[in-house]
Amino acid sequence: MGGGSPERVFRRLQVVGKASYSISLPKQWVLSRGLKPGDFIEVSETLDGSLRLSPPEARLRRSSCRINADLCKDVDQLGRLLAAGYRIGYDFISVISSKASPSELARTLEKTVSGLPGFELSYEKPSELVVRNVLDYSRFSIDDLVKRCYLIASEIFNNLTHFLERGRYDLIRYVETLRDRLSELCQLHTRLMIAYLRRRELGRHLKLRSPAHIYSSIAIPILIKGLADSLLSLVRIVARFRRKLWASPQTYELVRKVLERLSERFDKAFNAYLSLDFDQANRMLGEQVSWRLEEELARMGIKDKALVEFLSRLDMLCDQIHSILREISQLALDLFVESSSPVCVVGE
Repeated sequence: MGGGSPERVFRRLQVVGKASYSISLPKQWVLSRGLKPGDFIEVSETLDGSLRLSPPEARLRRSSCRINADLCKDVDQLGRLLAAGYRIGYDFISVISSKASPSELARTLEKTVSGLPGFELSYEKPSELVVRNVLDYSRFSIDDLVKRCYLIASEIFNNLTHFLERGRYDLIRYVETLRDRLSELCQLHTRLMIAYLRRRELGRHLKLRSPAHIYSSIAIPILIKGLADSLLSLVRIVARFRRKLWASPQTYELVRKVLERLSERFDKAFNAYLSLDFDQANRMLGEQVSWRLEEELARMGIKDKALVEFLSRLDMLCDQIHSILREISQLALDLFVESSSPVCVVGE
């Protein structure tokens, strides 16, 4: 059972005393992990009902890798490799180079590391730069991270509305900062989920309840990030056509109402997901929304080419955002179905 393909073995269940049962462990498995009589082994139940045995060494094991910066084409490639190492769960990443000192590497990678929550630069060795993880997995639950993502996306929506109403250009930069913060949370979320797939005992810290919950927890941050990217595009489009838009009260009012409808649907979709509101999710999926902004513009008798182009782009982005909200509503229904309720009783 040490290497190669896993070997299946069967053990007979034994009665020990009056209240316990036991099975013997395969000798090769025990020896390969350096265990001896009297050692403690953690026994944890996984989501599918099977039991997982974890020796203390397995829980404390920390993974690492080494990146040779000399073999990277440029600084951007080096930064992307470092981010990939973070995402897949390495606790220590050493960066070596014969051309640059550790301090020079640190200045090069400082911005990348600042966008990876829980990672910090370290100078433990004089010949190489070490980036290490200081993240405490027990501080996070997946649902809390999803709520944080929702709050940031909600703030982006609010600032989009404020920009439309007040024309404050500093809000554009603020929305970009919020999007970057959301990207950082998505990086952290990816790291946690991959860490869980490698070390299932982390499930109790992340508070993962079921396979459907795991899948939805993976999908939701990706959907929210796509939503944030679409909203940032919307802010930039409004900024580009701002003068034409503000010079046409009818168009301005039309756009304001569209953003208001989008914001309401965003809140409804997420409330349905977070509270497992079956009726709300069902209504979101049943709605047939068509914005038809160009038709509305024609009805108002406005033929300005710039405004027509603006509303065409707005129409496309609204469709993208609404599609994301429908996906979130579907995930809410998925979780509702397995939660057991008078509407859907879960059987054995």
